Amino acid sequence: MAVTLSGDPTLVLPEFDSPPREPLALLRAWFAAAEQRGVREPWAATLATADEDGTPSTRTLAIKGIDERGLVFGSFTGSRKGRELAARPRASLTFYWRETLQQVTVAGPVETLPDDASDALFHDRPPLAQATTAASRQSEPLVSEAELRAAAAALAAGGPIARPADWTGYRVVAERIELWYGSTDRLHRRLQYTLIDGTWTAQRLQP
Repeated sequence: MAVTLSGDPTLVLPEFDSPPREPLALLRAWFAAAEQRGVREPWAATLATADEDGTPSTRTLAIKGIDERGLVFGSFTGSRKGRELAARPRASLTFYWRETLQQVTVAGPVETLPDDASDALFHDRPPLAQATTAASRQSEPLVSEAELRAAAAALAAGGPIARPADWTGYRVVAERIELWYGSTDRLHRRLQYTLIDGTWTAQRLQP
């Protein structure tokens, strides 16, 4: 069965012909443009990690922002991804924007954020999300959905919620970034940045 790409193949993206020296500012510009162009979930990413044996696992999560070193998200340290990041603190993130035929991949080492940054990240979440997070023990067996919902509702009604001690912020430190733009003729455009000894190098890759 033939599979065709959908999306807008007419975007003007001069960065492929004249790459800027620093990719994180370009990455922020791509996300801002994705929001303006109506991409439905621009910050939804697939996070790939691996356990001690090298067995990979993936899941979709929401990235909370881009700072001066990489991309930030939050999770429980006892979740599967938390355990795998403790064992092998490297990861890859992939974003795919169907509406615009764009893909972004960011890979590198992963570090935990300090308590103050993790607190700010947690309390930036909507109140109901804070309550649900505090009531849950992510990746542990679920005994009763009704009891979990009741616990979350009780927390939501009880005022300010403290960040759970086992919930933390993570940063994927960008060491490799690839920007991809699809083409209906399959000559997709690829631009890869690699951080070597503190300096970014950019190169075009064949499709």
